[in-house]
Amino acid sequence: MLHEFTITVPLEEVDMAIEKLNFHDYYNLYYDQPIEPYTEENGYGFHEIHDTNVDLKVFLEEADKESIDVENVRGEIAVILEVKTEEISYQFIEAQEWQQPFPVIDLNNGWFIKPTQSEEDVDANGNIIHFEPPRAFGSGLHGTTQDCLRMILRESMAEKRVLDLGTGAGLLSIAAALVGAEEVVAVDIEDVKDEVMYNARLNNVEKCISVIQGDVLSSSFNLDEKFDWIFANIAGNEIKKLRPFIDSHLASNGNLIVSGMVEWNYKESLAPYEEEGYTVEEIVQSDEWLTAYVTKK
Repeated sequence: MLHEFTITVPLEEVDMAIEKLNFHDYYNLYYDQPIEPYTEENGYGFHEIHDTNVDLKVFLEEADKESIDVENVRGEIAVILEVKTEEISYQFIEAQEWQQPFPVIDLNNGWFIKPTQSEEDVDANGNIIHFEPPRAFGSGLHGTTQDCLRMILRESMAEKRVLDLGTGAGLLSIAAALVGAEEVVAVDIEDVKDEVMYNARLNNVEKCISVIQGDVLSSSFNLDEKFDWIFANIAGNEIKKLRPFIDSHLASNGNLIVSGMVEWNYKESLAPYEEEGYTVEEIVQSDEWLTAYVTKK
């Protein structure tokens, strides 16, 4: 059981409010950062909105105090923040409502993505990718990830070597292993090894997957091997910049799946590859996001 108390404060005062509440042993606090999205050449950007109010939420679990007296807590918070008690709203949240589990995702091709905590039934005839949902991009919910997965899972990658750039949670790497890839090298600028290998073990494919942390656009990044398949689910400008790296690491007659482009930059992102003789075999779109299947002769 969870008790939620909410007070509206000016953005410029929220840090001080949090500090005051922390001093009085209120630590489970949250507010939505006021940001506004805008479109840019590479997709979307965000900027912070100033001169606005935010809803600061204070959470108490039933276990925090033996018996929570809602009015007393409201009064205490009011005194700490020097506001009127009626300015603090309250609601009781059932535990199961606090953190809804990720749903099972039907890729509509006989494959399902099933989070570890899900108790949903899956078609007995379906194939399952098990994974632990991350807190960032790469959960499998985004259209680009699903489009990449559908492209990968229709292939046979037996005895093939795969490079997954910007692996995130490792879903594309795991998918490649599940359709037979002999070796998968997963690369990310962040340290995601533990997360990727945990998900790999959930699917019994950890033996063929290795994880490297590094920035492939940096001159200091070194990888000598060539691959039959390369995946890059990142962003349009980065896809364009990656062309020399990809060209030097994709084997002749190799295959490339690139995603994270948007409808207003995908042509520019793919142009450097087409200029080098690559062939765009297929483009699929989810909302404004595009994924391309490209081949190298």
